[in-house]
Amino acid sequence: MAARKPSHLVDSVQRAVGWLRAHKRLVQFVVVALILVFLALGVRSSWTNLSKYQWHVQWELLVVALMLFVAQELTYALIWRGILRRLGSDLDITSSQRIYLSAEFVRYIPGNVWHVFARVFGAESRGVPKPIGLASMVIELATKITSAALVFALSLLFWPDVSGLTRVIPRDIIVGIGLVGVPLLLVGLHPRLLQGVLNRGLRMLRREPVTLGLRYRDLLIITGYWALSWIVGGIGFYLLIRSLTNAPTTIVAVVLAIGINAMGWDVGFLAILTPSGLGFREATIAGLLVACGLIAGADAWSVALVVAFMARLLTTGAELICVTAAHLAPGGIRVQPPTPEPAPES
Repeated sequence: MAARKPSHLVDSVQRAVGWLRAHKRLVQFVVVALILVFLALGVRSSWTNLSKYQWHVQWELLVVALMLFVAQELTYALIWRGILRRLGSDLDITSSQRIYLSAEFVRYIPGNVWHVFARVFGAESRGVPKPIGLASMVIELATKITSAALVFALSLLFWPDVSGLTRVIPRDIIVGIGLVGVPLLLVGLHPRLLQGVLNRGLRMLRREPVTLGLRYRDLLIITGYWALSWIVGGIGFYLLIRSLTNAPTTIVAVVLAIGINAMGWDVGFLAILTPSGLGFREATIAGLLVACGLIAGADAWSVALVVAFMARLLTTGAELICVTAAHLAPGGIRVQPPTPEPAPES
């Protein structure tokens, strides 16, 4: 029986994907260059307003914000370590922090997937089987992305006025995301679906399929841990805003900042064309800060961009602090994978 020829649409998509792969570096360079050019033009056009803006940096709040970003970075590896334990493997705290934090810097290579391989191979060097390492990454990314989206969705309930958001995104789309998107995210965490995605990837790598020994409740608990992590980082993000601007000092303002920080990470992670979502994450954060009214005024957009890039600098600084401390800390134990018992003699 002759194989079916692909349709013209599939053929066109394959050619486009092939061209993008062949010119991936060029495309990434052009995108990053355009982001930097537009950013420079935006700063230049707003320089007059920025120079007149009354910057009153509150250094004590800035330091506390950095400390909270550090705390959030440390929770990442702890949650990943908990996922490994649920999958039947284990790492000591020091090794998990070293592997996780070192792999985080690989995110700055365009593609947002290289840190996955770095973490899997790093865990394997400590005795964690590669299939389990890959399974932990699938679970981590699914629950982390979902938790960030859910945190942002819940924060929308506290927006005093969503008109600023609906000017960018039609209201019907926002309602549709709330009614359809959020339930789909929760359904997508079902172990059977995650296992299907994982095993499809393993088949592409010519690896044996694995069985996720996790219940749906386990995945919801892990998602809750990520939500707590977003709260810690979001409070740090709010203190960063307060250290640079006259943002409101209310609980609602803190909740808005938590949601915006989480959504900024989601967009930055999913934007694979730039290193660690550079530009996309900052534009999302700045736009949401202005839309919800946390930063207002004639020069609100310019100030919001400054805040967004300061958040990038602080989170990168937090990563540097954590990875340095993890490598200087004593300890780190290689976990030997379990060996099968010898078969009894017949």
